[in-house]
Amino acid sequence: MRAKCTILSLAVSAALAAASTTAHAAEPWVDRPNTLPRLTFAGNAGLGVVHLGAGPLDETGAGVNLEGAFGVTDRLELGLRTGVRIGDGGRFTSADAYGRTLQTETYGTRADTFANPELRVRGNLVRTSIFELALEGRVFMPFETASRFGAMFGVPLALHLGSFVRIDTGAYVPVVFTDPAGTVFSVPAYVWFQPTDRLFLGPMFGARFVNAGTTTSREDFLLGFGLGYAATSFLDLKTMLLFPRINGTEGGRNVGVGFGVEIRIGSGA
Repeated sequence: MRAKCTILSLAVSAALAAASTTAHAAEPWVDRPNTLPRLTFAGNAGLGVVHLGAGPLDETGAGVNLEGAFGVTDRLELGLRTGVRIGDGGRFTSADAYGRTLQTETYGTRADTFANPELRVRGNLVRTSIFELALEGRVFMPFETASRFGAMFGVPLALHLGSFVRIDTGAYVPVVFTDPAGTVFSVPAYVWFQPTDRLFLGPMFGARFVNAGTTTSREDFLLGFGLGYAATSFLDLKTMLLFPRINGTEGGRNVGVGFGVEIRIGSGA
């Protein structure tokens, strides 16, 4: 009888341990959907450091990105973002944008200590095991000196290729209502590989076609590399290296790095 009780106790303990391990195992990055799970909050904080060496400029700055998002439903997500620039260098370079780790779409800011707040809503229209299609809208609030109201419309796409590869891409069109208005057509592409359940990494690309509100326009081509680690089911550590404009004579003289952490709280964490 004692042996049976011991065996039963060991079986129950093993089952509880397995359940605990499963509950605390982070969902692999390549399997995560475009929007947060229902009633889940995600808070992001990141440090960005950037050096700009275009032409006669030679400036290094640092800044902090602060961002929060909430899953209203499994397919609807709301977000709010701002940033804090450190010193003259951080204000001049808008270094907080580089603390927005694993993301390159930041617009509508100027050069104050606190960045213009950005409100965001994203709705996932199509979700299958392979393909996701969402619609996204952002509003840039003109709190910074000499800034203007702005908005952005985006169509985020995600391709989940098995349990090892995910491609995040889409098209984004931000508009800042200066006189005349400045517009950008941006196509980012992030290719993520999942070598382990916790580690994800991959190259980051981007093409931007910029009209700054004048008769002149330019093209910016971005190149970077991102790396992340799911420390727990609710905590991610992220970093990236980004060259914001590899075309042109400045090329590699413009470079930024970001270090970030994401904490998730709620039913889907």
